[in-house]
Amino acid sequence: MWKRDNEPAAPGSPTPPPAPPARAEAEPVPARHAPAAPSSGERAVLSPSIVLRGEVSGDEDLVIEGRVEGKIMLRQNVVTVGAKGRVAAEIQARAVLVDGEVEGNMSAEEQVVLRKTSRVRGDIVAPRVTIEDGARFKGSIDMEPKQRSSSAPAPAPRPAVKEDAGPRPLESKPAAQAG
Repeated sequence: MWKRDNEPAAPGSPTPPPAPPARAEAEPVPARHAPAAPSSGERAVLSPSIVLRGEVSGDEDLVIEGRVEGKIMLRQNVVTVGAKGRVAAEIQARAVLVDGEVEGNMSAEEQVVLRKTSRVRGDIVAPRVTIEDGARFKGSIDMEPKQRSSSAPAPAPRPAVKEDAGPRPLESKPAAQAG
């Protein structure tokens, strides 16, 4: 295709300066876990040698590689239990990601993710729960919202089965043969 830039310059006309060369390397972009929602961008890290007993609260995401015993209350942030992390606590957060061990109940506004290296004993309450193949989990999962909307009717209670209702139609007994 013909371009004006490809024409030779007329004698006596000034030559435009060459364009700056394109950068050979792009600046590295730091790798990050995708946040579940916007956060302050700050993250606290408890390293493997840290042992914390008590209640943890704050306004930033938390990565646990050490041990925590007690209560973790970060309702607007993400709690990550790293592969070396050991938690014996109730966790309440926007999202909980587990690679290590958790013994205690977890409640998340958005999601709970149990990765393949996780070991969890406790109940989970969250609208979305992901359990990767290989994760160990013992407990219950509740994915119902905390409050039902007033427009949605509550499910009708199931009728109780009566004990004295007699034999069920599928439970027929063969008649005794007279000989």
